[in-house]
Amino acid sequence: MTTSFELPHAAIPVRGRTTAHCAESAAAVTALLLAGVVTGGTVMVRESLPLDDDAARALRAAVASTGAYVVASADGLTATTRATAGELPPFRCTVPADVLPLYAVAAARAADDCVLSCTDSAATEWLPVLRQIGITARGAGTAIVVSPGIQETAGVVAHGGDVRVVLTALLAALIRPGTRIVDTAPLDAALPGFLDCWNRLLAADEYLLPGSALVPSDYTAPTVRTDAPEPTS
Repeated sequence: MTTSFELPHAAIPVRGRTTAHCAESAAAVTALLLAGVVTGGTVMVRESLPLDDDAARALRAAVASTGAYVVASADGLTATTRATAGELPPFRCTVPADVLPLYAVAAARAADDCVLSCTDSAATEWLPVLRQIGITARGAGTAIVVSPGIQETAGVVAHGGDVRVVLTALLAALIRPGTRIVDTAPLDAALPGFLDCWNRLLAADEYLLPGSALVPSDYTAPTVRTDAPEPTS
């Protein structure tokens, strides 16, 4: 009998802080930031990011293209959605192939069709993966057009040993309950500890100010009593 695993669903917006040590690739950092965007939350990935300056700038621009508010600070990189009704604005973006399916998940949250293309290959190569996850997409030359919504599928996501497919299924599962995958072996091998990091982020429920690593309780100084009775001998 073939086993499979149900991936975690976000019952509330994903709000929290995480560290880059568990996300040692651009795709992993992108997945963490977009977890906040697609669920209406806020995520901070603390420094230092595993990216050079050019890659970090490109990542910020790509996440911002979804309509998210993206802030780079000394504490890290924060993405928060501007959407108030659970829908993202329609967007266009051109990104590396490694992260394109993650942006397709974000595009499925948009109010209308989104156009995605790759900097280094044909985006249409991802169509079979997106379809098995439940994303409605079609080719438009070398680009793809993603329609709103993620459909329920009867099947189990088969990753074919590709960690990018596992990351995409994780992100899609946040907004489509019941998403199942054969296993997370490629993710466990490539990014040990990432799944634990992901689950902690989903449970964190931390209210963040964009660009700050502090939560509201951090701004409150401990109360020191000045009227405490003198100790008796």
